[in-house]
Amino acid sequence: MEAPTQEQQPAAHRFRTARRVAGLVVLAALVSWPILRSCAPETPEPTVPAPPVREEFHASKPLRLQLQSEAENADLAWLRYELNHLLARGKMHMSAVSTDPGDPKVFTLRVTLSADGKQAKLALIAPDDNVDRESPLPLPDDTRLATISAFATALPRFLNAAHTTGDWVALIGTEDAKAYDTFLNSSLEWSGPQSSGFTQPPSAPSRARSVERLESLIRSQPKFARAWGALAAGYLSLGGEDETSLTQLAETSAEHALTLDDSIADAHAALGLAHLRRNEWVAAREQFERALTLDAQTGAALEGLACLLVDAGRYKEAAPFAAQAVAIQPQSVGANECFSYTLTTTPAPPAIQATPSPVRALEAILAGDNSSAKEILQGALSTQDFNRWAEPLLRAADNRRYIPGALQAVTLAASEQQIDPATEILCGAALKQPEFVFNRMSRLQRQGERLPLRVLWMPQTQFLRQHSRFEQIVSAAGLPAFWQEQGIADVCAAEPALYGCKVHPTATKSSDRR
Repeated sequence: MEAPTQEQQPAAHRFRTARRVAGLVVLAALVSWPILRSCAPETPEPTVPAPPVREEFHASKPLRLQLQSEAENADLAWLRYELNHLLARGKMHMSAVSTDPGDPKVFTLRVTLSADGKQAKLALIAPDDNVDRESPLPLPDDTRLATISAFATALPRFLNAAHTTGDWVALIGTEDAKAYDTFLNSSLEWSGPQSSGFTQPPSAPSRARSVERLESLIRSQPKFARAWGALAAGYLSLGGEDETSLTQLAETSAEHALTLDDSIADAHAALGLAHLRRNEWVAAREQFERALTLDAQTGAALEGLACLLVDAGRYKEAAPFAAQAVAIQPQSVGANECFSYTLTTTPAPPAIQATPSPVRALEAILAGDNSSAKEILQGALSTQDFNRWAEPLLRAADNRRYIPGALQAVTLAASEQQIDPATEILCGAALKQPEFVFNRMSRLQRQGERLPLRVLWMPQTQFLRQHSRFEQIVSAAGLPAFWQEQGIADVCAAEPALYGCKVHPTATKSSDRR
């Protein structure tokens, strides 16, 4: 008898069989689930981003000084000058003055004075603008020496820099409050922000009296090294006919300062300026660089190095030094003139506003834009000076038959010391009178005075470089030896056949040295 087919089996039996199969399937799934789970990739745990690593400050980090006061119109010049001195001498890595908002951010020491001047708040600001640390500092209000001594005591601890040098109070240079006031009041006239500079110093009787006060001070305080360095710079800030003897006095004072303390930046800068006046190019540059290594904001060294490079035809290399010099001492005649020359080939930094100058007027005249030249000269000169020599110059630029009269007016202004030799030569170049230019340069050479060679390297003064007397003037100034060691003039890129552009291939370019 045949077995019943599935269709013939009772429905209850088929239901029981289906339940047993389903149970076996569930049991198999339960048994295999741990095995299957172990083979599947695990879902990663969500990660919490680590906080950014904060940059830590130490003495080797670049540092800038920011000084502010809660009082309106507070005179902070002396304190800024002295705090910068303390930080530089305390072996802090002080940054050069910033002339471009795009410069990299560095640590900033922010010093805020209370309205009554009896308290300061020290704050160290990190490059990300977060406050790294803060500290109040009570200030004595009896003398400036006591005030700066309080800073000298507090800053090494605040900056964790006590190990970098010895007692910061000793860096002030004197324990005599009266002597300190005399030093500050005198030296700030030529080293402060209102200085009129060193490479083209005007005649200023009040400044001569300040130099005399400093001379009296060092007779009573002969070991005050900073005063000797300031005196050296003071001699160089005096204009007039006695430049040779003043330069010698400056050199002697600077050398004496350095025998007392070899780290006086002003003394090295003064030696550099003395060498520069004698066309001792390499020695001058070495002293300027030594000064800036000690204190990157030494105004005399920035001005001197900028003008040295401008006179050597290296406008592009001079540009940042000239901009910094103008930023530190906006009234400096020499710094502004050398800065104006760099602007003929290099744009001004965003933070520096170029002032009207005869250099820019010359550039406009040589470009045929006499109306702009007139506007520049009217903005740069007094009405009397404009009428005396600038108006004849502009008339001659419009009509060459007036050139003899213009040169006569310029020569008379120079003989009466209304303008300096550099401006006199500038006027001759503006009227394209090379013989006038080279005659004036030859006269300065015979008198042993420094030549304003800077006009020779402008893009618009190729007619001077092509003149037969160009080689003689440049050679007598000693420039070829400087080019041989430090690199040729910028114009050599466009005029490779120019005298002095072919130097020995082993010449070390100054751009490689800094």
